[in-house]
Amino acid sequence: MFRFVNQFFRITLVEWRTMLRDPACMLIIVVGVLLYAFYYPYPYKEEVANKAPAAIVDENHSAMSRQIIQMASAAQEDTIVAVLPQESEAQKLLADESIYCYLKIPEGTEAELRKGNNVSLGVYCHGAFILLYGNIATSFAMVAGSVGATTQVKHIALRGNSVAQAKAIRDPIPTRFFRMFNQSGGYGIYAVSAVLMIILQQTCLIGVCVMGGARRNRKFKLLKNCEDTENAPLISRYFGRSLAFVLHYLVALFFYKFIVYHVFEFPNRGDSWLVFIFGLIFFGCVVNMGMFFAQFLKYRESALAIFASVPILVLFSSGFSWPISNMPVWIRALGLAFPSTYAIPAWLEIQNLGATFSEVAPELLKLFLLSCFYLVLGILNTIRRDELEKRGCR
Repeated sequence: MFRFVNQFFRITLVEWRTMLRDPACMLIIVVGVLLYAFYYPYPYKEEVANKAPAAIVDENHSAMSRQIIQMASAAQEDTIVAVLPQESEAQKLLADESIYCYLKIPEGTEAELRKGNNVSLGVYCHGAFILLYGNIATSFAMVAGSVGATTQVKHIALRGNSVAQAKAIRDPIPTRFFRMFNQSGGYGIYAVSAVLMIILQQTCLIGVCVMGGARRNRKFKLLKNCEDTENAPLISRYFGRSLAFVLHYLVALFFYKFIVYHVFEFPNRGDSWLVFIFGLIFFGCVVNMGMFFAQFLKYRESALAIFASVPILVLFSSGFSWPISNMPVWIRALGLAFPSTYAIPAWLEIQNLGATFSEVAPELLKLFLLSCFYLVLGILNTIRRDELEKRGCR
């Protein structure tokens, strides 16, 4: 028993040491994990896209329109770059992408509002920039609504109502909106957390395949004096090498949680023990998947070509960027094969919402069952590969 345990941990140590000394593997599982951890979130460090240039078309030229311009300038900080008298000028700037949105105040707006009539202002945004469209349009709408409401309240108060009564008449059922768990509405909080899981998954898959999975007698120069671990029994080889990757990526996961999340100020509500359990199940599943696919690859470079080309598919099939119910059936079916499909919602619930074990147990159970599925396939495929190796086939 002691000999088995000693051999098992020696296999893990040899694998971990080889991973870090092999340039191809180290580039993926160390440099790639660190580089993408900061490279991907950095463009979204502002979280909300609210610095895009915008303009206001003032055809009304009234005290109310000037108030709207002042409030919009304050709300948008320095992004209101022009106040124009004609809409044609704004349309030209929008077409040239000198601005990305403009607010139109039509002629007679204040007069109609004072008469008690409904008026509408036009907000025109560049449709190619979805994030800009929502943020700038919302800001313009809030400013216009605030000024319009003030004017209406004053008009109602002139009829003999108090200010409180005028406010109640103007808006009898006020509605307040709350952004739960992402108060700023930031894109980084929404997207980066999910993408980080895909980065860990894809780099781990590539790393396992580059290292040859659990096959015996690998032809690496770094393993010349490791015949005992290379030709160890299958179970020791499989789980010993798997443990090296799981431990390595657990360190990466906690690096993301405590360093990357702190640097970019992402929500970090997850319990450390729950994160550890999540990591064990998630990376166990990913490593088993890699062990299975590694036996099909004749050349190490093939792993990079295959798994580096599918992140977009993995991203969409995970369902975080677009509702799964609105996807084609074949994409939903394909997504069932990727650990990230279950890991992303579990991770977001743990980190963003502070979920407990019982709340993420359904997703973790799916991950565990998928891990068992790939474990069986991985062992069977490694047996097949070892048999081919004995016969002299590669």
